[in-house]
Amino acid sequence: MLHHVLDLVGVLGAVPDPAPQAPPNVDEPVSTLISYLKWGVLLVILAAGLVGAGAIAGGRVFSHHGASKIGIGILLSALGGAVVYVSIFAIITSITG
Repeated sequence: MLHHVLDLVGVLGAVPDPAPQAPPNVDEPVSTLISYLKWGVLLVILAAGLVGAGAIAGGRVFSHHGASKIGIGILLSALGGAVVYVSIFAIITSITG
C-alpha cells in the first residue's frame, strides 16, 4: 500500500539507485586487507578442526569422554564457521553485484 502511494506521489521515481563504487585509491588496500582476513579466518577454521579432531581422538584413546564431547563441539563449530565463511562472500557478492 505504502509503495503504491509513494509511487503515485512520485517519490520513488525521484530516488536514484547508483551502483556501489569504491572511493578513489581505496581498491588496493581494501582488497589486501580482505585477503589477509580471509586467510586468517581460514587458518582459524583449519586449526579448530584439527584441535577438535585431536580432542576426539585423545578422548577416545584415553577414555576421557569429556574431552571427546568438547572435541565434537569444537569440530562442529569449525564446520559451522566454514559454512559461514563460504556463505558470507556469496551474500556480499550478490548484494554488491
